[in-house]
Amino acid sequence: MIALPHHSWDIATVLFFNKFCGKSQFWDTLALLFLSIDALRTAILVALTIGIWQYGKSKSDINSQRRVLYILFSIILTLGTIEILNALIDSPRPIVTLGNLIYNPITTSDTQSLWREGWVRNPKHGSFPSDTVALIATMATGLFLWNRFIGIGAFLFVLIAGVLPRLYFGLHYPSDMALGIIIAVFSSIVIEKVNLFKSLSKKILNIENKHSYLFGVLSFYLAYIIAEKFILLRKFPIWIRSMFGH
Repeated sequence: MIALPHHSWDIATVLFFNKFCGKSQFWDTLALLFLSIDALRTAILVALTIGIWQYGKSKSDINSQRRVLYILFSIILTLGTIEILNALIDSPRPIVTLGNLIYNPITTSDTQSLWREGWVRNPKHGSFPSDTVALIATMATGLFLWNRFIGIGAFLFVLIAGVLPRLYFGLHYPSDMALGIIIAVFSSIVIEKVNLFKSLSKKILNIENKHSYLFGVLSFYLAYIIAEKFILLRKFPIWIRSMFGH
């Protein structure tokens, strides 16, 4: 793997935000909720995306429905790119590399599990780029391309619910999340410009018209998986190996 050094400004930014951690139980708990509870972060943007689809259905607006499909294609491209980079680049989290310089939050019996699970479940997992921030930024970009007002609100939400908690707890460097956002925007532009995805969207919409019930079932399940940040798909190979004693 390629070792990735971080610039002094990257480290200084993490330490600046992290110095507020452990000072207030209110702010620590609020940040932990955004960090750990997908229903308060990813699922909200998934819900806004589904709203576009429902709007398109009620208004017979094919472009709105196509926008949702573009967001889905963009998510696939974004996360595929992230997975390749994570496999190639060795970049431990600030909480690992900076050690005792990082403050821990104030936890109670109710929030200890949030902290253990919320720091992305494995503090030694590579942090560059941030897949969570990239995922929600991809949806925010799609929302922006559909409606500027909603999109700006979505990007502010990405900042508040995605970026700041990760700096606050020392889980990501700014460059980790900046690259995730850049990849998200670039993927969305690529999907927008490539004609292949226009024709693919048309075929999917034709299938939806012919098999509405089945399409609705699969769409709900897919939305659920995305809202959980694909945890099912990530864990599934491990569970399969465990079933056969490996």
